[in-house]
Amino acid sequence: MPNRSLVIVLFCAACSAPLHDDSKTSADDTQAEPSGETPADTDPSDTGGDSDTDDTPSDTDPADSGAPSSTPTIDCDLIAAANPAWEVCEETTTSCAGVFNDGAGCSAYCAAAGMVCTARYGGESGCIQEADYVIDCLANNDHNSDWCVCGISDEPGTTDDPSCPNDPTDPPRLLEQGHRAATYDRRNNWVLDCYDYAYTAQDAEHRECDDIYDPDGSRRGTATYVFEDVPPGWYRAYMGGRHTENRNAAGARFIVDGHVVHINQRDDSGDRAWDFHGEYCLEGRVEVILDSSVNSGSDSTMGVRFEPVP
Repeated sequence: MPNRSLVIVLFCAACSAPLHDDSKTSADDTQAEPSGETPADTDPSDTGGDSDTDDTPSDTDPADSGAPSSTPTIDCDLIAAANPAWEVCEETTTSCAGVFNDGAGCSAYCAAAGMVCTARYGGESGCIQEADYVIDCLANNDHNSDWCVCGISDEPGTTDDPSCPNDPTDPPRLLEQGHRAATYDRRNNWVLDCYDYAYTAQDAEHRECDDIYDPDGSRRGTATYVFEDVPPGWYRAYMGGRHTENRNAAGARFIVDGHVVHINQRDDSGDRAWDFHGEYCLEGRVEVILDSSVNSGSDSTMGVRFEPVP
């Protein structure tokens, strides 16, 4: 199963967001659809617009790393609820098993239910397990689908990698930056001043509330967050953004300290959400990039949050 592209779509249920500032504009930020397409979002604000024909990621991404902590209860339904591309095929009182079909990896798949990967095999859509193909839970591969077995960690809040440094005098702490802390490449394609989040767009009407916005029609660019002097330790990374029905069909490509994950911001909720990216050992200078340069889909960013693993 090598040489498959990796697309990670993750979900965070704990969401909070600053209040919307209506002082800049009374107009909505609806984006026009490509020719012949109709927006499906019932909320006219920032629908994002249906993505163009190049919405397939062109990168070859490493799988996620780091093992998430567990909870004392089992609810396999949380996995299917987190992502429609994740199948739950087997359930017991102590485990969940099934297949991811979006390149997410078993760590992300199991984390949706507050569990850890205890076994990984080759797998295909339709609950097909390749029991003879054993894979390390934390393997970095390009598989679009694998079979995951999830269980409860014996040591909540720990990971399989004891090499992560720890400084008792400077323990991990909550770190967060809003979207205005980011540096934007191709700033002309980003709408920053209209709402409490930023997004890539291509339509002229957004100039009414953002004087710097001057789109070239590509919706491409990058947003880079830099955290300096991060205390060493394990963190859960969350990416903030606004979900709409017509966001990037390929997912928003977020890179946290070199770990590439595609976040699904495409639904009809209109919510501002904090989406789980992964659990990582971080220290010192940490860079987070929303890479919207790989296709013409509309991505959004509200901020970045690092939460210490309990």
